[in-house]
Order: sequence, then structure tokens, then C-alpha cells
Amino acid sequence: MAMLPRAIRAFECFRPIDIYRGIGRRPSDVWVDMSGNIATPGPGRQQLKEPVYWHTTLQPGDQLQERVGGLFMVTPAGACHPVTLCPPHALTPDSAFTNAQIARNEDAARIDALIADGSIVPASGYRVMHYPSRTGERPVAADHPLVVEERPAEFDDSPVMPARRARGGMQ
Repeated sequence: MAMLPRAIRAFECFRPIDIYRGIGRRPSDVWVDMSGNIATPGPGRQQLKEPVYWHTTLQPGDQLQERVGGLFMVTPAGACHPVTLCPPHALTPDSAFTNAQIARNEDAARIDALIADGSIVPASGYRVMHYPSRTGERPVAADHPLVVEERPAEFDDSPVMPARRARGGMQ
């Protein structure tokens, strides 16, 4: 079974660390026109979606791994879940196209701070035994909070298998 490429960096966790796991996507307050420019709601406009999160913790024994595609919590059993370290921000017209980069920069600064205070140390990455969970794609209502503190009852963090290609050429 093909797995993810090796981690770019991996860190062993020595105390509980706040993390945010995606649990769905809600409509944001930002709209774009057919050219991808910020616009007001109306015909020919599309409302952007923003992720919503569950605030939880990385526990001692878990690893934080930086991989292609972002940060992942990896358990000793090899389960893999995308996470962010810093509290998320709602999309605004000013941040709509830079929100992901802002989050990555904040996460990088948070990693540096966690290393400095000894909460995490560089480590050899656990082998990922399961495909990453893809929990952040479930649509939720527009009034859903950006962050929830309790694990949602309908939360499914099982790994998502990639689609298989048909054998025997293009179909």
C-alpha cells in the first residue's frame, strides 16, 4: 500500500498542546465574482467556504509532523490527522486569499515557541500506517461556530482511501 512521503520534520510531544482539527466547512461572509475578485452577494457570485474546527489537544506520545500539505498529528499507532496549532481566523475580504498562508506562518512561529520551551523536541517521525483523515470537508450551517470545544457527535475521523485508478489504461 502506497503511503505518504516521509515527514519533513517530526516532533515528539511532552505535554498536552492545544491543536485544532477540521470538522467541516461553512459558508463565509466573503463572496467572489466570476473573475475571482472580492464582490458583494448577487447573481454570478460565489460564496467562499471556510473551515470550522474542533479545539482539542495533542497528547504526550503523539507526534506533530510537518508534511507536504501541512501539519499532522500522528499517533503511535500510525493514525494521521491534519491539524493547525493556532486558533483559526474567520475569512475576511482582506484575508480571503492569504488566510492559509497566515495560518502556516502562525503555526511555524508556534512550533519555534514550543521547541524553545521544551514542549516538543525534534524526533524521528512515526510511520503513518493509515491515510490521513479528511474530516474537514463536511458542510455545516453558516451559523456554525468557527471553533467548538466538544468533539462533535457526528465526527468521523476514519482514514479516507484515495480513489483507485482503473487498470488497463485511460477510461
